Amino acid sequence: MRLGLIVVATATSALSVYAQQRASIPEPAKAVATPLAAPVTVAKTPNQPVPHIALLVPLASKTFGKVADAVKLGFVAGAEADGKNAPPYRIYATDDEGASLAVQVRRAVAEGAIAVIGGVTRDGANMIVRESRLLPTLALNAPIISSDNELPDRFFYISLNLDIEARLMARMISGEGLHSIAMVVANNPLAKRIRDSFETEWLRLGGEVATRISFGSDPNDATRVATAMEKIGAKAEAVFLAADPAAARFIRPYLPTGMPVFATSHTVDPRAEAVANLDLDSVRFLEMPWFAEQDHPAVMAYAKSAQSLPVEYERLYALGIDAWRLGQLIVKTENARNLPPLDGVTGRITLDGHQLTRTLSSVEVRDGRSQLYRRSE
Repeated sequence: MRLGLIVVATATSALSVYAQQRASIPEPAKAVATPLAAPVTVAKTPNQPVPHIALLVPLASKTFGKVADAVKLGFVAGAEADGKNAPPYRIYATDDEGASLAVQVRRAVAEGAIAVIGGVTRDGANMIVRESRLLPTLALNAPIISSDNELPDRFFYISLNLDIEARLMARMISGEGLHSIAMVVANNPLAKRIRDSFETEWLRLGGEVATRISFGSDPNDATRVATAMEKIGAKAEAVFLAADPAAARFIRPYLPTGMPVFATSHTVDPRAEAVANLDLDSVRFLEMPWFAEQDHPAVMAYAKSAQSLPVEYERLYALGIDAWRLGQLIVKTENARNLPPLDGVTGRITLDGHQLTRTLSSVEVRDGRSQLYRRSE
């Protein structure tokens, strides 16, 4: 029995979360529409359009090329898994998420696209909204809008997002009846961003913060964290740990034994050997089925990447698989409000307005392995 599932709304770019440390129209346009599966005849003139699903990603971008390639690989894996039943599709490689993307959207439409998928950055999502208003469209990021009313009826968006994952973790902890928490945070921008998202939601829910402790890699920091936790004693019922895997393994042994520790998926490397994660035992976090549930029907149906991808790029690979599947759904569903749920490899995906939200698995590290969380009897 699978327990502890929690909804995670996808709002901002996975690229901005995982690859942020990574406009003119090209003459001639470097982007090429390439049929990679379910081959279609390339239209020789605009008067001979061929119906297809169009994926537009910044493969030619120096900044986003690698992450765009991960999305593309997953998208192609989704199509290949469907074999001869896969509808025709084309990949349009853009130089950027601005002018080049706009040109390629128009090109895709002229060549017969029946759905458009793209916009892996916030700017790209905004451009997709403006350029593909007449087609079923899936943005792989959230556009910057003040209201869903600004969006076309058959426009949808989905993304991977740690900020919202942190907020949903706050809801989960609150739902378990805990009221006071200690926040232990690595001294880097992403960890602080996760902390801020968690704390905003935690306070909104009426929770209390017993203490806020930051730490670096200095061994003295570990002692300082341990001392600070001893001082607050029973004032904290649990710890929210915002840190990458290396920092988390460093600091976890200095947290009170027996005190629940919660985190986001950023904190646990799902591919690490058990011995590497022993220090993270009992840490609870949220994870996509692609990593957390190897027996999930969708996970078993799709091939892993033939290329060795860093974990965060593999998350984008999984997003590409679900983008392929969602693309077919939005083409088939005439009434946008009736878009059916999808048991995806990035989570169970449901529609909330124009936003596609994900349900992630509640996971716990046990004996160094990430396993679905099962509440003790």
